[in-house]
Amino acid sequence: MPIVKTTPTDVHLARFYYDILLEHASTNPGQAIRYKEVLDRTKRAHPNDEIVQSAIPVSMGRRLEVIVQFLGEHQLPPLTCLAVNESLQPGSSYRPVNGSWQADMEAVSRHDWSIWRDQWDRHVEAARKAAVPLKRRKEQEARNLVHEAYVAGMIPKLSLPLKEQLVERLREGFTVEDAMAELAVST
Repeated sequence: MPIVKTTPTDVHLARFYYDILLEHASTNPGQAIRYKEVLDRTKRAHPNDEIVQSAIPVSMGRRLEVIVQFLGEHQLPPLTCLAVNESLQPGSSYRPVNGSWQADMEAVSRHDWSIWRDQWDRHVEAARKAAVPLKRRKEQEARNLVHEAYVAGMIPKLSLPLKEQLVERLREGFTVEDAMAELAVST
C-alpha cells in the first residue's frame, strides 16, 4: 500500500473532528454520526476558518486517519468508528478492533477520554510539524487540471464523488499522479 502523505489540512481538520467525535461520544453513547454531520458541526463551530469552510465529506476518511494514528499509538478505543457514511455504516476501509463495529462503539462510550487531551494536543503539534506543506490551488484551477488530465488520458472517467475527491486533493496542492494514487488507496 502506498504511503499517504499527511498534509497540514489533514491535521488542521482532524484536530476539530476529534473534538466533535468526543462530544458526540459523550452526549450520544453508542450512536454513530454521519461524516456530513461531523463536518456541519465543525463548520458551525468555526465559521471564520477558511480550511474548515472549504472541507467536503468525501475527504473525511483521510482526515480521520490522523486520529486513527493517535488512537493506535496509545492503544485507545477506535473513536473514529462513530463516524459513518450516509447509509449509517462505517467506511469500506474500517476494520473492527474489538471484533465488531458495535463492540468498538461500546468500548468508545465506556472510555474516559478526558485524560487524553494533553497527549492529543502533543500529537496534533507533532503531526503538524511532520506534515508535508503543499501549495494550495483555487477550485477552478483544480477543476481545469482534472479536465486536462482526462483529455490527456492520464485519468479515467470518474464518478462524481471520486471526481470531487480528486478536485479536493488538487486544491490542497497534490499532483494529479499523487492524488490519483491516494484515491486508489481510499477506494
